Amino acid sequence: MIHLFKVFTRKVPPQVKWMLVLVIFPLYFYCSSIIGSAMIKFLIITFSLQLDYTTVNCYLNFIVDLSMLIIVGLTMKKMIIDQWNDFKKDIKENLLYGCVVGTLLIYGVNIVGGMITLMLGGNASSENQQLVVSITMAHPAIMVFTTVVLAPLLEEFIFRGMVFGWLYEWNPKIAHFVSAFIFGFIHVMSAVLSGNLSEWIQIFSYFFMGGVLSYLYEKKNNIFVPILTHSMNNLISMLMILL
Repeated sequence: MIHLFKVFTRKVPPQVKWMLVLVIFPLYFYCSSIIGSAMIKFLIITFSLQLDYTTVNCYLNFIVDLSMLIIVGLTMKKMIIDQWNDFKKDIKENLLYGCVVGTLLIYGVNIVGGMITLMLGGNASSENQQLVVSITMAHPAIMVFTTVVLAPLLEEFIFRGMVFGWLYEWNPKIAHFVSAFIFGFIHVMSAVLSGNLSEWIQIFSYFFMGGVLSYLYEKKNNIFVPILTHSMNNLISMLMILL
């Protein structure tokens, strides 16, 4: 059988699957924020620091993302190295898809997602986006690093590298839907779980963005392509906030 496009060949090793279920998901969705908050409270009390809510959130995001990235990076070390080596073999096309094609696709689906949200009575921006804006204005350097570097690496390794790759072995369509849905949910999770159920409406843009990222991973068979797209999208958002 002749395939017109590259076949998606990335498999998730059993030990990575176990780490995802038993360690990474629990840490990422629940324990990491508690541990991060405890660390910040310890530093505040120990050194008598005066920190406002925005500053605490900024450092909490940084600590959680960096800590989780180290854990995920060690778990996926071989997968990451193999895909990075493959990325360099076709670097021009991968850069084109990651920086240009993917960015344009996300721009398009964000428009569609935004229109759906507005038609359903939602606000133009989510609580998550409003929080990002406030933190970025107060602490631009650390927030840009967290948003443009740490978050794309961490989220793509988890939601595309692990979740999508694992589910793809069972059913590609389910893999696209579930990985995109979980990716969308984490961006509205705090607001929804705090009782603001209307924030569910904001999930559409994030869900569609997750769909584009999983499409890029499948099409180019390399995790660093959606990482580039994710990073470019966040960089543009940061520039729009700061400039």
